Amino acid sequence: MNKKINVLVSNIGLPSKGIGSWTYEIDYFLRSNSVIDIVLSPSQSPSSRFIFCQKRAWTRLALVNKNYFLTHQVAKDYIAKLLEIGKKGLPLNILVVDDQVLLAAISSAKHQLPKGSKLIFYYHGHSLSLSSQTQEKTDEILFLTKLGYEESIRINERFTPEVKIVGNGIDSKLFYPLSKEEKQFKRKQKGLGKQDILVTWMANSRVVKGLHLFQKMIPSILELSPNIKILIIGNKQPIQESERIVQTGSLPLDQVAEYLQLSDFYFFTSLWKEGFGLSLGEAIKCGNYVLASKNGGIPEVLGNYPKARLIDHPNLISEWIDTFSEVLRDFENNLETNYGDFDFENFHSLKAWESRLIHVFES
Repeated sequence: MNKKINVLVSNIGLPSKGIGSWTYEIDYFLRSNSVIDIVLSPSQSPSSRFIFCQKRAWTRLALVNKNYFLTHQVAKDYIAKLLEIGKKGLPLNILVVDDQVLLAAISSAKHQLPKGSKLIFYYHGHSLSLSSQTQEKTDEILFLTKLGYEESIRINERFTPEVKIVGNGIDSKLFYPLSKEEKQFKRKQKGLGKQDILVTWMANSRVVKGLHLFQKMIPSILELSPNIKILIIGNKQPIQESERIVQTGSLPLDQVAEYLQLSDFYFFTSLWKEGFGLSLGEAIKCGNYVLASKNGGIPEVLGNYPKARLIDHPNLISEWIDTFSEVLRDFENNLETNYGDFDFENFHSLKAWESRLIHVFES
């Protein structure tokens, strides 16, 4: 019998049927091992392991007694189920994924759980601000980067939980560089010529992802070489397409990987403090030369990847164009094709991430 019951808490239904930044790796974790005993989420496929719980809406009554309303209304499903699980008499390891409201609610009810229960928060942003009360009831916080942890220390007057850096995991079986011959063959199948240079941008339509700035860059990018073509993935808003500018909309992860493997350059124009930038890691694992905003945890994510340039002032369009112009000259002169002994397979690999998360529950 387990000495503890491991419970994962999510405000997104698991297993997930959507395309999300962290849902793929969490689904992978739940499939590939039995560490998590129970998952509490608004699951579309409830079972004995995946139990349906859903956050309820805030109302004006919350202004009267916020803490009471938080535990007895907003997080009522989750609290009730955790207390029910706790009746088994075993302490709980509770992993709350990325929802500070649920974290605050569960921390308020933690004293009702069996002795020895542990509350862990897996944060997918960059800098984290928590109240002193929530901090004191939270045993561990999992950050994506050490830079995110350091920024959290800076913005909080006090910061008391234990911290672990677990990062993100990217599937090396999906995201990997093609050989030169295979890349050319697959590019030809997509209608790309041997001399074409494919520049990719990928994110959702939120302003902080910087598509509005990238669109302003496009004319200058295209002027640098008649061989350049632009691929935009993820955006659902209409843009002016042409023979040299193509938009795909949202794609399944396997198709995302296929396009990134065909791409030469990847622009990551984030305009906020990124926790990690999962698509940036995916582009790197497929062998792209990346240009990325120097924001949040991005410098740490890039690590020792040799084909990357950080943009110190990401709101300055000229800095993107000047940097790209410089690396493009080297690329066209075949000076930017050597990756040395860079280890693509183990770069932010899903297996290594899984091992780190398992260690969180075993320690």
